[in-house]
Amino acid sequence: MPRPKGSPNKITSKVRSKLQDLLDDLIDSLDLNELDNNQRIKMLQVALQYTLPKLKQEADEVEDMPLFVD
Repeated sequence: MPRPKGSPNKITSKVRSKLQDLLDDLIDSLDLNELDNNQRIKMLQVALQYTLPKLKQEADEVEDMPLFVD
């Protein structure tokens, strides 16, 4: 018998919980003072993908702007 519509998947919930515990332990074990600037930026880049909502871009709003200005 399939599960009712809208009910949470128990296995997915367990996997997410285990992954969250694993990530929490990993983050607690990191020493940010040992990372160089490039590693810190990369870590921030990856973390922001999972914490900030993704914005929808419209085609006419996209402009090619330089990332860094000299």
